Amino acid sequence: MKIQRVESVIFGVDDLETGERFFNDWGLKPLAGVKGGFTMASGQTILLKPASDPSLPKAPNPGPTVREVIWGVDKASSLDELKAELSRDREVKVDADGTLHSHDDMGFGIGFRVVAGPTPSAAGAEKKMNRPFDPPRSATPVRMGHVVYSIFRKDQQKAADFYGKRLQFRMTDHTGDLGDFMRCNGSNDHHNIFFLLAPNVPFFHHLAFEVRDFDEIIFGGQNMRAKGWHSDSAPGRHILGSNLFWYFANPCGGNVEYFADMDQMDDDFQTRNWEKTPGYAMWTMDRADIPAADPRTAPQPAKV
Repeated sequence: MKIQRVESVIFGVDDLETGERFFNDWGLKPLAGVKGGFTMASGQTILLKPASDPSLPKAPNPGPTVREVIWGVDKASSLDELKAELSRDREVKVDADGTLHSHDDMGFGIGFRVVAGPTPSAAGAEKKMNRPFDPPRSATPVRMGHVVYSIFRKDQQKAADFYGKRLQFRMTDHTGDLGDFMRCNGSNDHHNIFFLLAPNVPFFHHLAFEVRDFDEIIFGGQNMRAKGWHSDSAPGRHILGSNLFWYFANPCGGNVEYFADMDQMDDDFQTRNWEKTPGYAMWTMDRADIPAADPRTAPQPAKV
């Protein structure tokens, strides 16, 4: 059984129109024929539904938020294994398309389906002769990388046991004061889920989208700010995971993150155990240093 990635994230929202505008500006492609649906090159999807929709799992916290995370698995037989494992002590529902729906030990909605397609690389293309660098002044995420939940400190081991022992996630970094970074057994990303212990309240924290590089993070963030969306951090590079980042407040709940250049681990990597976290970031930009000019206006060469 291999769980490979985040496959789909379903939000329960109060304002569908604002949510759609946000994810359009974020750089996602509308999902044909699905109101509130978005996709990306990986085939992963975002679905926005009214918070009152009775088909949604229970909300982990008040207000608009993530209601369910669907994980992508390698093959249909893995779904059978997961159904058998989870059915031992909780209800598992099965859609007509074979998608499983249940909940984890913290009460968060989870599901499983076979992955829609290969995960593309976000690595930049080689530079070409006589082609000056002139990227788009916005971002186009290629995939979703990870989800983050805040949980009660008392539930740290419960979360680690459920995802580690029952779903076969790998522990990358365990910190006694911050939380646990875990990766799917079919993924090499430093983490695909992170359980944050602060502020000791259960809620959906953020969802991360991979882009090509730091330039795309900056252009994407500038574009979001130019369109009136609020940045919830300055750009920087994390210590655990090493990924470059920039966070924005999401009207659909929690934050979203542009990220690039995350650490990659295989099964030879040994879990690191930290009594105290080594810190949040190697560096961050001062907010005053972030250019505020409209990034949609690119400088033009002089005519000769």
